[in-house]
Amino acid sequence: MHQSVRELLSTKAPAEKAEELAKLLSEGTWTHDHPITYDTAKSFGLPVRSDIPAEILDLMALYPQPVRPQPTVEYLPVYRRSEEFRGAGQ
Repeated sequence: MHQSVRELLSTKAPAEKAEELAKLLSEGTWTHDHPITYDTAKSFGLPVRSDIPAEILDLMALYPQPVRPQPTVEYLPVYRRSEEFRGAGQ
């Protein structure tokens, strides 16, 4: 993941900045259910825009995303061995 992000950023940022952002974006700070906001992306120096054409907004409105009360991914900072998940009867 790190290498892919760095490669994508290599055309948009100097090598050192691309490496820094690749590390930040690929080490679990954000998950797929915790989006990076426009302001956050802008603060990273990413080339973001906020002028989305009305046609795109209309298209996106056709596919609303469900709102979930809790995250779909739980980040665990420690490694769990598979033995811990086996039931007592196995």
